[in-house]
Amino acid sequence: MKKVTLSLMAAAMLALILAACGGADPEIVTVIKEVPVEVEVIKEVEVEKIVVVEKEVIKEVEVERIVKEVVVVEVEKLLVATPTPELGMAGPTYGGNLRVTSQGSISALDPIYTGFYVTNAVSSHIFEQTFAWDANLEVSPRTTKSWEVSADGLTYTFTMREGLTFHKGKGAVTPEDIIASFNRWADTGSPSAGLVRKFTDTDIAWTVIDDKTYQWTLETAFDALFVLAIPHVTSYITTAEMAATPFSVQMDELIGTGAYEFEEWKQGDRVVLKRFENYEPDSRPTSGYVGATIAYLDKIIFLEIPDEETKVAGLQTGEWEVIDGAGFDFLKRLQGDPGIQVGLYKPGNRSNVYLNPQIPPFSYLKARQALQTGILVEDYMFALGDRDVWILCPALYWCGTPLESDSGQRFDVETSQGTRTIGYNVNDLETAKILLGDSDYAGEVTVILNPTDYGTITPIGHVLKSDLAKIGFNVEMPALDWATVTTMYGNTDAFSAGTDWYSHWCCGTPLQDHLISGTSDFIIKDEELIGLQVAFAKATDPAEKKQIIDDINAKRFQKVTSLSLGQFFPIMPSTVDLKNFVTRVLPFYANTWLER
Repeated sequence: MKKVTLSLMAAAMLALILAACGGADPEIVTVIKEVPVEVEVIKEVEVEKIVVVEKEVIKEVEVERIVKEVVVVEVEKLLVATPTPELGMAGPTYGGNLRVTSQGSISALDPIYTGFYVTNAVSSHIFEQTFAWDANLEVSPRTTKSWEVSADGLTYTFTMREGLTFHKGKGAVTPEDIIASFNRWADTGSPSAGLVRKFTDTDIAWTVIDDKTYQWTLETAFDALFVLAIPHVTSYITTAEMAATPFSVQMDELIGTGAYEFEEWKQGDRVVLKRFENYEPDSRPTSGYVGATIAYLDKIIFLEIPDEETKVAGLQTGEWEVIDGAGFDFLKRLQGDPGIQVGLYKPGNRSNVYLNPQIPPFSYLKARQALQTGILVEDYMFALGDRDVWILCPALYWCGTPLESDSGQRFDVETSQGTRTIGYNVNDLETAKILLGDSDYAGEVTVILNPTDYGTITPIGHVLKSDLAKIGFNVEMPALDWATVTTMYGNTDAFSAGTDWYSHWCCGTPLQDHLISGTSDFIIKDEELIGLQVAFAKATDPAEKKQIIDDINAKRFQKVTSLSLGQFFPIMPSTVDLKNFVTRVLPFYANTWLER
C-alpha cells in the first residue's frame, strides 16, 4: 500500500497588512504555516486543505498590552487522487498496547524531583505545560488558550483552554493549580528556574483573575514564554495539593492532565500508562507537542531491558515496538531490516563528562585542563559506534544551529614548561601530564560514575578510565546500573567524574545551560558565566546575543566546566506497524497508532 503525503501549502506567501485609519484600527499581520496532512483515499476526492494562521493583533488600550491568539481557518480545497489503499487501512485506529524499551533503568517518575531523560520520556505523556514546542521547535501554547503581554514586557495575562481535567477524578484545572505547579518548579536547580528567580519574586508574582485567567508579573523583562516551553525539568501542571510537595521530595501521586495517565510502576521492570478517557484534545491541528493530542493506544508500556543485543533482537521479533535510543553498533543491522523503521534525532545530544569541583582532583583547574588536553575526542565517539551518527563539535550550543560558535576552542596557558596551547581536542598527552604535575593533585582516587546498562553512555566511561590512567590519575570505575548512578549524583563525596550526555532540547541555549547555573554541587559555579547567562536573557539585539554566545563558549573551555565531547544523533528504531511516529526532542507516543 502506498501513501501520499500532501504538503498543503499556500500557492504563494500571503501577507495581509491592514493600515490603521485614524489610529483606531489594529495592525494585523497574518502568517501562513504549512501543515502536512497525510491522507489515504480509494478514489479521487476533495480533500480540505487546512492552514494554521497565527494572528498577532497589536493595539493600544488602557493597560497598553499585546494580545495574542491562535486561530484555525480553512483557506481552500484541493482535488487529489491517491492509490487505492488496503481494506481497513484508511486511517488511524484505536487500541493495542505499545511496548517501549527505556534507554536506561528508572529511579523516579516525578519529573520535578529528577531531571533525568528516562524519567522525562515517561512523564511527558502524563503531564502537560502551559506552553511547549511545536514541530519547528518554536514556542506555542499547549494548555493556554490566549495570552496578553503588557507593553513594558513585565506582565503576562494567560487564559486556560477549555476542558482541562486532572487524572484520577481530581477535577478541573484551576489557575491556583497552575501557579502552585509553577512555584514548585521554580524552586528547583533547573537553569531556567534559576533565571526566573533572578527576574521575578515568585512569592508575589502571580495573581488569579478568575477561574480561567491568571497573571504573571516580572521584575525585569526577559524571554519568559521560551522558559515556559522548555521540555526539560519544566513547570508541568499537577494539582495544587501535589504541587505543595517540596521539589526535593517525590510526589505521592502522579496526577497530570495529559492524554495518558499513570497506572503501574514495577521498579526495575516496567512503567504502564493508560489512556485518559476524559481527556479533551485541543482543537488546533497537531504540531510537535502542541495542538490536538489523541490517545489512540490503549496503553504505553515502558520496559527495562538492560542488554542492548536483547533490545534489538526483541524489536526484530516483535516482542516490543520501540527502542528508545538504540546502541549505534546496531544501526546498519536495523536499517537493513524491512520490518524496522529507524529515525534519527537532530541536532541531537552532546556526550559529556561532569567534573566534580567539590573534591580533588577536579577541584583544581589545572587538573581539569589536563584531562581536557590529554584526550582525543574521536576515541570517545568511535566507542559509541557508527561514524554516520556523530560529529566533532566545539560549539557548546550545538553545531548546525543559529547559536553555533567555535570561539575559544584553543587558547594558551602558562605551565612550568613554558606556554602551551590547550583546548578542545588538542590531544597533547605531554602537556596534559605537565598540567597535572603543576596542579595540587596528590594521587587521590578518581572515581568515575559510569552505568553498565546505557548504550549511549556506557562506552564513554571505558575510554575515560584509560585516558585518566595515561595522564597520571589514580582511577577507579565501579560497576553500577543507571538507576544507581542517578541516585549517587547528589553525594559529591562519592565520585570525581560522571559520564552522561545532554540534549539540545534541554541545554541548547544559555537560558537552559545547567553547566552555568545549575544548583547541583557537581556544577562549577562561576559568577562571570552566570552574568553572561543573565545578559543573554535580557539582550534583544541579535549581534549582542551572538557576542555573548562567543564569550560563553570561550570561557567554558578555559574554565573546563565539563569535559565536552562530540555531538551525536540518537537513533529511535521502531517496527513499521507503528504509524505517525516522528523522532522528536523527546519521544511522544500520543498521536501514534498500531496498524496490524
